[in-house]
Amino acid sequence: MKNKFDTEYINDRIESMLISKIAHFRLKLRDLMRKRHKADYPELHYITVLGAVRDLRVWIRMAKLIDESKYRMPLKAVEPYSVYKAKELTAL
Repeated sequence: MKNKFDTEYINDRIESMLISKIAHFRLKLRDLMRKRHKADYPELHYITVLGAVRDLRVWIRMAKLIDESKYRMPLKAVEPYSVYKAKELTAL
């Protein structure tokens, strides 16, 4: 019985971590894009923006892979719940 609750807890923690990481990088990217013309060194700022975009793509891809392994939907790509929730939390 304990093992079932442990795996459920771990699954919930993974999902909440995905949501928080995706929301964090969405907010970070929004902030960086807002301040993109005020940078002292535009080349470094450009690299920072690209890094944030890359990190966001990685976390979204990770959420998709986890969602596919959970629910097995190969025919139609559906937005994972963690991506949907992160978008909902960071909406203006």
